[in-house]
Amino acid sequence: MPDTVIEEMFAEFEATARETFRPPGVPEAQHRVRARRRRRRGLLAGVTALLLAGSAGGYAAAHRGDRPEPTPTPTVSPTPDGKVTERKVALPGVPGELTDLRFVDARTGWALFDTCGSYDPDARGCQRTIARTTDAGVTWRRTAFPAAPTGGVHLLPRDDETLTVMARDGYLVTVDGGATWTSHPLGSPPEATRRTFATPSGLFIGCPSPKGLDGGARGLTCGRQQVLRVVDGGALPHQPPVTLSQEVESVLFEGGDGRLWLTVLEGDRFTVITSDDLGVTWRKLPAVAGARNLAASPDGRDVWLVRTDRPNAVWRLVRDRWQQGPGLPDDTDGVAAVGGGTLAVTSTYGGMGFVADGRYVDVPELRDLLHSSSNYGVGVAVLPDGTVLVTPANNMQLLGTGRGVDRTWVRVS
Repeated sequence: MPDTVIEEMFAEFEATARETFRPPGVPEAQHRVRARRRRRRGLLAGVTALLLAGSAGGYAAAHRGDRPEPTPTPTVSPTPDGKVTERKVALPGVPGELTDLRFVDARTGWALFDTCGSYDPDARGCQRTIARTTDAGVTWRRTAFPAAPTGGVHLLPRDDETLTVMARDGYLVTVDGGATWTSHPLGSPPEATRRTFATPSGLFIGCPSPKGLDGGARGLTCGRQQVLRVVDGGALPHQPPVTLSQEVESVLFEGGDGRLWLTVLEGDRFTVITSDDLGVTWRKLPAVAGARNLAASPDGRDVWLVRTDRPNAVWRLVRDRWQQGPGLPDDTDGVAAVGGGTLAVTSTYGGMGFVADGRYVDVPELRDLLHSSSNYGVGVAVLPDGTVLVTPANNMQLLGTGRGVDRTWVRVS
């Protein structure tokens, strides 16, 4: 397949990606990727950014260089003295280094060991091992991963059993926790891979093709996009009342309560459209000046509009109306909805805490761990099981289990 077609396919994935049960970090990465696209950087580099950490409820704001320098967040109500549990991803006798790490819930994670750089498009003669944990990183077991193709590889987990390994020439897919694998050409991703980039009910934003799912590159570019079905590539009969195109930022995702949320950012206009019946009917919510992103809790009940540019602000959805919430810390970089009116936030300077009941609650035990990554951005997300996932820009995952602001933290690296 020509490189231009590969890039178009990755661009389509980037445009349609959303997060519920899928690689943490898609919404925040979408903004980074699109910022890079506007700056005319390579799309393959953008795909790498797409695969960095986060969820539908979390993101890191783009254009950090365009924002005024923030002031550090004060520590208002530090958490009680606590220690972060340290766990290493270790596979004795396996060659290479840990180059990719993904958790899909508090207990299940996937790891890639590689003797080559995972993002090196010219990598050859690599020894690659995929491992899986089901006990929050205490133990890791090697999967039956076959010899990987040449070039860079990326992990695309969908859930605790399903993982796609994307390589330059195709996909290697397991749907049974790594016991067996199937191989697929790059131009024909299997349904398990396509569902990684769709809502749980199998919907995504894309270009309709007269040949459906077998339309090849012809369906990757179009003047107007639609909400499509993974199962057959066809368009929903009732489309949302907004123009979708590859020239604007659009994100479609589905909350745990089954509601669909579609956001469209065109210039300074941010539009939110929702559906309670999987796209049979749609309604447009009132516009809020300055809003840039939408964050939703895993159960779908707690929905917010977010602006992290200064002056930052949040608005909570109450009976189809947006009510302005408490102010965020001045140096807020990433936001995720925990539920029950609580937001998890990360700092430009590498801190992390919660905004709850109108006040900021710091998590001091994470400060030193995150500080070294603050120049690259720290992602924050809430996984489908309610686990808070904090992701520095390296192979480290910080998992916060518990409820509200009361969390026990585990560092896996």
